[in-house]
Amino acid sequence: MRRASALPDPDDGAIAPRAEAAERGGSRYERQKERIVDAATILLNQKGMRGMTLADVTSALGLTTTSVTYYFRRKEQLVAAVFEEALGRLAAMVREASGERTPRKRVARYIELYFEAFAQALHGGRPIANLSEMRSLGEDARSRLIAHYRDILREVRGFFGPADSEERKRLLTARAHILNEALFWQETWLGQFAIGDLPNVRHRFFEILDGGITVPGTAWDVRTIAPDPMTEPGEQESFLRVATRLINDTGYRGTSVKSIMAELNRTKGSFYHHLDAKDDLIVSCWRVSHRRLADLRAKAYRDYSSPWKRVSTTVTSALALQLADEFPLLRVTAYQAMPPAVRELALLQAQRTAFGVMGALVEAMGEGTVRPIDPLIAAHLILSSINAAHELRGWRHGQSIDEAIATYETVLGEGLFDPE
Repeated sequence: MRRASALPDPDDGAIAPRAEAAERGGSRYERQKERIVDAATILLNQKGMRGMTLADVTSALGLTTTSVTYYFRRKEQLVAAVFEEALGRLAAMVREASGERTPRKRVARYIELYFEAFAQALHGGRPIANLSEMRSLGEDARSRLIAHYRDILREVRGFFGPADSEERKRLLTARAHILNEALFWQETWLGQFAIGDLPNVRHRFFEILDGGITVPGTAWDVRTIAPDPMTEPGEQESFLRVATRLINDTGYRGTSVKSIMAELNRTKGSFYHHLDAKDDLIVSCWRVSHRRLADLRAKAYRDYSSPWKRVSTTVTSALALQLADEFPLLRVTAYQAMPPAVRELALLQAQRTAFGVMGALVEAMGEGTVRPIDPLIAAHLILSSINAAHELRGWRHGQSIDEAIATYETVLGEGLFDPE
């Protein structure tokens, strides 16, 4: 989940147009509109769609409510504008990187531009909006924005050359997806580094994407293990199973009690018999998801002494859950919709999971199966890839889950590029 820079203080010149907005030029109307989108971007990253209000935006800018509603009559229109602006910036980065001559140089330039945008946000510039809640918008806006993102993903796929066969297309799509999701995931961990260290961090990040995680010849464990059965009552388990999948697909706002109960052929009263409110549902989904991933890691540690077998079995098993489309792990993108206190706890747990994976990778380096790479960055690459795999259920059609997992893990293990 993205961490946003703090809002400008109204007593510290917040009412005046930002220098960055002034530099962009355009009419007074456009500059004011950009200021509103800038403020909404920061608030959206901080509070999510649910927590951000038009009143928050007006307060941040020192404007009246009518001054904002003149440009955006409803909050959803403003949120859509924020996502459109973010996708436009992302598309511009991809276009610029596409001009480089080789796949490695294209990816390196893309990463450099993304890191630059992150650093500029830390210096008070516009952050890139967290795109995780695009699916929560109404159908028209959602369809338009998702189509725009898919166009961007296809351009990123083009970094790696032509997709001249179905097998090649699947491989290049996996590369593009893992690259993009690794960039989006950065804001869960990149803020832990000083701004002056970011160039070195960027080089270490690219090194992992270039050569992969494993030493050549290291195999992924193809065995999958299952998390322990849920301890929730049978009917509540059904709620959580369906709700997790729907939240992953349509976001928290797009998942209603009515849609959950319609899929289960139950009444609303049945839902409220087990849960007091929709908020309780997302918190329960997160807790169960965290426990299931922890179960996978614990069983892998119990069954194997090899550090790499522990890591690879956990990854293979988690990917199987994400691609099966029955009861996936809750995507971290859903954290934006959680109550603030729970969201902070969820982020803390995600960081702890990353540290656990990092420790296993360090041990695997000692046994000679993992390359000498930055283990913290590699751990987050693994977690971002697991998190994002649910998006590729359509991509895996025409191949078995085992084949899809093997392709995905090839990218993680060997890197993004063809051997030279």
